[in-house]
Amino acid sequence: MVSLFFSHLHVDDATTKRLLDDPLIRKCMLSVVKGIAAFGPRYPQPAGAPITIVWNFTNRCNLNCLHCHQDSSPATSESELTTSEAFSVIDNMADGAVAILTFSGGEPLLRPDLYEAIEYANDHGMLCTIASNGTLITPRVAKELSHAGIRRLEIGLDGATAETHDFLRNRPGSFEATVEGIKSCATLGFDELAVTMTLHSKNINELDATMELAEKLGATRFYLNRLIPAGRGVNASYLDVQPQEKIKALEALYAKFHKSVAEGRGIQCYARGMTYYARLSFERSNGELFTVSEALSGYEKMFQRKFGLDVSKIVRRLARGFGGCSAGLTYAGLSASGDLLPCVPAPIKLGNLLEQRLEKIWTENKLLNYIRRREALNGSCQACSYRGLCGGCRFTAYVTCGDWLGTDASCPFGPQT
Repeated sequence: MVSLFFSHLHVDDATTKRLLDDPLIRKCMLSVVKGIAAFGPRYPQPAGAPITIVWNFTNRCNLNCLHCHQDSSPATSESELTTSEAFSVIDNMADGAVAILTFSGGEPLLRPDLYEAIEYANDHGMLCTIASNGTLITPRVAKELSHAGIRRLEIGLDGATAETHDFLRNRPGSFEATVEGIKSCATLGFDELAVTMTLHSKNINELDATMELAEKLGATRFYLNRLIPAGRGVNASYLDVQPQEKIKALEALYAKFHKSVAEGRGIQCYARGMTYYARLSFERSNGELFTVSEALSGYEKMFQRKFGLDVSKIVRRLARGFGGCSAGLTYAGLSASGDLLPCVPAPIKLGNLLEQRLEKIWTENKLLNYIRRREALNGSCQACSYRGLCGGCRFTAYVTCGDWLGTDASCPFGPQT
């Protein structure tokens, strides 16, 4: 069945064999096949269970960032799983064949059992990643993360200067600590070291400098995020940029990305929460270089080292089936208490993994099945010819117009007809 899937993408037998020899790709493709069995062939295609889960492993955080969509802080009353309960949840995810597990928060490093959980998930066949503010990552911590099984890291860097970064992070000295954290990770040879920056009106003028600093520090990937209207982020909406400023920022991001692909070196730049980056990239490259589901282009160094340019061609063919917002399709969030969420910032409990099988929640939940009806998009997203490639952020549509299938009000372009 998987071979037939690749054949449909016009991938020859030799390339298919090389791809399926990779455990991560094989696991992802099997989940897609399970999705076809569960939901039938659809555009876009839901997987049989989340391929990726981002787990808010704790709601506690040593910072108090202005834009936090979790409303995390040093002292929180939110309940958390015990270590044994966390292991049970990991068992449930493993049974559902989750391929990629990101430990996030809050600040996940505040939980002393983090390394145990990483090792347990890694032993159960999941590719483990971590999203951190970086301030607690010393050389010793970086080595312990690597030893536990972390292969990819994300660290937030919200400006090229201490004044700018510390403003959003709401803590003097956080910039220096974060920079040192990135340096500590860069020397260890993780598969990927990503720096993430949340765009706002007070750091937009430092975007180019922040990308350059991230590359200088040793990052291999750069994500540009936007302010999300959840948690404390609701009160930070006054910091949002204007539509033309956002387009200018995405242009700068794409220019850096295009250069990295053309020259075969340099940091690769993606956007999160802005599915319309795929539209801009598609238009600027005449359909040759763009992202699918926000995080995939086929030009990633880890793929190029293994498979060469074949992967980028396959990714372009995947655009119709897997483009746009991945909520309800290949990705879900998970709360610190084990509740499955439509996406990380959405505080909507779909079912608890201590009580229900992941696959059962994923396939039967009414809200998830509603979110999957992308053919029923309405408003500007429905009218736009890029709805298959972009389709808008579904959580933003829900927050701004009360409908998960409504218009993504954060789009700076408007519909292309």
